[in-house]
Amino acid sequence: MQRHLTLAVSVAACVAMCAACNDWLSGSQLTQNPNAPSTAGRDQLLTAVGAGQTVFQTGDLARVFSTWMQQMAGTDRQFIPISLYQYPEDQFSPDWTEVYDAGGLIDERALEKDALQAGDTAYAGIGMIWEAFTMGTAADIWGDIPYSQAVSSVLQPALDPQQMVFAEVQSKLDTALAYLRCTSPSCTGPSPAVDLWFGDTLQYWAELAHTLKARFYLHTATQDPSAYALALAQADSGLSAPTHDFVSWQSSNPNEWNLWYQFMVIDRSGYISAGAFLVNLLKSTNDPRLAMYFSSNGATFLGAPPGGGSGTFSTLSATRLDPAFRQPMVTYAENELIMAEAALQTGQQSIADAAFNAERASQGMPPKSGVTLNDIITEKYIALFQEIEPWNDYKRTCLPAITPAQPTGVPGRLLYPESAERNANKNVPPPAQQPARNWDQPNACPS
Repeated sequence: MQRHLTLAVSVAACVAMCAACNDWLSGSQLTQNPNAPSTAGRDQLLTAVGAGQTVFQTGDLARVFSTWMQQMAGTDRQFIPISLYQYPEDQFSPDWTEVYDAGGLIDERALEKDALQAGDTAYAGIGMIWEAFTMGTAADIWGDIPYSQAVSSVLQPALDPQQMVFAEVQSKLDTALAYLRCTSPSCTGPSPAVDLWFGDTLQYWAELAHTLKARFYLHTATQDPSAYALALAQADSGLSAPTHDFVSWQSSNPNEWNLWYQFMVIDRSGYISAGAFLVNLLKSTNDPRLAMYFSSNGATFLGAPPGGGSGTFSTLSATRLDPAFRQPMVTYAENELIMAEAALQTGQQSIADAAFNAERASQGMPPKSGVTLNDIITEKYIALFQEIEPWNDYKRTCLPAITPAQPTGVPGRLLYPESAERNANKNVPPPAQQPARNWDQPNACPS
């Protein structure tokens, strides 16, 4: 009897062992590296998106457009031709990659999917705001872009017309706003420690969504003047105080340094300097933001012309070159000046004046009555220093009246990158067949 029991136990052990060995070379313990997980949770995805989009919004593009708008100037090596609008087709390939790859649309969609599966529509709404911000900005820059077929099984996605992308961005933001209103216990959103921008204050995320809607409506107003009223209505619910500004997360940790500091101090000292147009504009009006933005060269503030020149030019101020300086991306100042422009264009001068002066007060500047479009866009040009948006405003309004660095005028869009998209996607035309300008801003400014 004992012998039979021992045999039975031995057989059972063997069967169990064989069953366990069935996946000996394919089981999760061997095929899934615990130090390299194949999936990421919502918190990790949000962090990846924030990092990727900080590079997209405050990195190379912001520097280049600031030289094109003569807020800065290229003063050494490759930034001299770039500031003169000369760049190779593949110059902005990394920026295109930031739109679609890890940290861009792939992770934004994964974040939204994971959040919806968990019933956390608040978290999904935040993901959708990031997606709208990313894709709306990409449409501003390149015009027609892959969107409806992007991040899918389609290997060569079609280029959606810019106006279609803007419409989808508006729809995405509407859905995000609806999702943020969720009161279910599952709608927790990210924890304050993970939400590095608003500390899980959903009201601020909703305000950001409204300001982004206002921004993108404004961009279409050249083609559809009714968009001014839409922009005004959205801005009325937008970012309501400077303390609600949407700024990048930076710190003194070398992994989280401000990208302008990394470029101008650590990597490429002297490549870009203060731009003469902005420096002279601020000096002409005794604007205190001159010293907030720039450092003196010892005796005065001196800006460089496009393409550089001789002289000891000013650089950014110690505040702006602080490694922990948090770069503005969407702000209360922008929101108020959108309101001012939209109100002015719809014949509401008193509202325009009130919004303009609210923004001026937040900047420590005196009020003004009877504001004009030139007043509004010039103030926006100053207040949104180091951001992408002044380039979009210029393409739309031709203000402020800078003298372009070349007779051809300030570029109206960027070329599609060759290595990141055109070589692999037959739907992307070669440079000679690409339009000079985008649908929303079809008219060139005087050169």
